[in-house]
Order: sequence, then C-alpha cells, then structure tokens
Amino acid sequence: MADQLEALAENIRQLRATHGLSLSQLSGRSRVAKATLFKIENARTNPTLDTLTAIAATFDVPVTDLLTMAPQPVVSVVRAGQGEPLSDDASTGAVLRRQVIGAGTLEIHTQTFLAGRNEVSPSHGMGVREHVLVHTGTIKLGPVGHEVTVAVGDYVTYPADQGHRWQPVDGDAHVWIVHTFPRPAAFTEG
Repeated sequence: MADQLEALAENIRQLRATHGLSLSQLSGRSRVAKATLFKIENARTNPTLDTLTAIAATFDVPVTDLLTMAPQPVVSVVRAGQGEPLSDDASTGAVLRRQVIGAGTLEIHTQTFLAGRNEVSPSHGMGVREHVLVHTGTIKLGPVGHEVTVAVGDYVTYPADQGHRWQPVDGDAHVWIVHTFPRPAAFTEG
C-alpha cells in the first residue's frame, strides 16, 4: 500500500507541475479540498475512490495512471526533426524534453532564429533562467537592455523573468535552449 501512496503522491505532483497548477488551482478544478490534496501529495492519507476519480478527471487520465509509476526508459532519444513544434514567423524549433526535476521543471528546446527577424520573448515567470548554447550562426540575445552578441560554441545564461531579445546577425542562427522553471511552493498556508 505504501508504494501505491508514494506513486500517487509523485504522479499528482508531476501532473500538477506539468499543467502549471498550484494546489489551490487543482482544488478548485477537482473540487477536492486543498488540505486533502496536500496530504495526498505527501503520502499521508488514503484517498477515497471519489477523490481519485475527481483528480483523474481533472487531468483527463485513468485512475490507474495515478496509482502506478510509469516505467522510465534507461535511454531517451529525440531524433532530429522530432519534438513538440515551437515555431512562429521569427523562428522555427521544437521542445525536445520537458521533465519535472527536484527543484522544478526543465525544458530543452532546439530553435533556429531566422535572418532579418527580431523577436522579443515575454517573461517566462519569476525565477526562470535560460541557458543558451549557439550551434550555428551569430545572435544578439538576452534581457532587453542587456543583450550580448554570441557566436558558434558560445554559452550564455540569464534570467528569463523579463522580456528578452533574439536577433540573428548575418544569417540564421541555430541555438539550443535549456529553460529551468522553479517549482512553485507545494502548499501555502492561508
């Protein structure tokens, strides 16, 4: 039973993080008390079938998915051209990986910024950082007012909790971006 409670706790934490929901938001959507959700996420209660059904319905997953840990492959490969599309009229790219980690969530993108285009991305939220490695080309990037020009092989990191610019110099620029998103507090009193 303890293994199922731990699996349930981890699965709900991961689903909440993936959907960007606070405990309060999940409580509102599922109609399960915030205190109950807190106890479930800390494996300190044995929820009823009605509670599990409400949570599963909120995330549109079967109840059985909440109770079992999915086996993780030893090696995960994303082939060139695969991933979740992430493109607009100034760039083309894809999210290669999104994973909940101890301190929050990590996303890995591959992105090509198109020559002659200038993009200012909005804030990604408080505490978010971008880590950028330039694969091809030269690009001016960084928080607006603090941009730097970097080229092939250069690495740069900066807070992405404010508007930040992407402006290729002399042709397209291809970069790899790692976003780190802090995990919101799991439970706030009050």
